[in-house]
Amino acid sequence: MEQRPTLHETADIIKIMKNDHRHILALFQVYLGTESDSRQSIVDDILQRLDDHFDWEERLFEEDSRLQEHGTPVIRRVLLDHEEVKAMIHELRHAETDDDESMDQFFEDMMQTVRVHFHGEERDLIPLLDAMTTVPRG
Repeated sequence: MEQRPTLHETADIIKIMKNDHRHILALFQVYLGTESDSRQSIVDDILQRLDDHFDWEERLFEEDSRLQEHGTPVIRRVLLDHEEVKAMIHELRHAETDDDESMDQFFEDMMQTVRVHFHGEERDLIPLLDAMTTVPRG
């Protein structure tokens, strides 16, 4: 994973977060437009990008006590979403089935969960992060 700014270093985290969202959502569209038997590399890329994105966000949450003080309900909800998607990722990576149709459906269910999660982050988390990057540290 490339080096990314932390909450203390720059307000560009919001731009990066939104760019991550857009890139992953665009990969969802690529997945949907690809023949079933050619999707595995796209799935692998999406899962890795989600892992990297979640890890980065969680490090942001840990680094600044103001997020814990002012954003606890938002952070808690985001982390619960992360756990749900991570469980789905684990299932996809470790599934022992040859039923491509059911795995495609499960992956599409995960995509919908991620879409809802990204919407919630942009509605609730990004304004919180914006406030944290514009308020001087005390």
